[in-house]
Amino acid sequence: MLVRAWMTTDPVCVPSSTPLIEAYRIFREYEIRHLPVVDGGQVVGMITDHDLGRAVLEAVGTEGSPRRTVFDAMSHPVQSIGPDDVIEHAAMLMHNLKLGGLPVVDENGHLLGILTIQDLLEVLIAELAKQHS
Repeated sequence: MLVRAWMTTDPVCVPSSTPLIEAYRIFREYEIRHLPVVDGGQVVGMITDHDLGRAVLEAVGTEGSPRRTVFDAMSHPVQSIGPDDVIEHAAMLMHNLKLGGLPVVDENGHLLGILTIQDLLEVLIAELAKQHS
């Protein structure tokens, strides 16, 4: 079973210069928890709702906090996978590294999709349904 069959294609992404307030708006509008960060066509990081919350809490009371950007809060370097990796490998990476999502990139590091815990739950549900039918 390959990642490409379960990944979310064409995910919402942002450049690292995106203000944190804009990232917050995107999280709310699209009801997502993981946001790949792409500069110059390359995945350079990942920001999660937890990263955003931590950054906001750290910025409370500091001068200039409204100007903070995604770059200040994103995780980098980012762990990623390819579309032809097996789903078990992706699940092990996410489990071992305690990640909620992985960007799916081509051989040049360009974003193709994202695989999240929610996608892995769909795999599990589909596999369990096969066993009971």
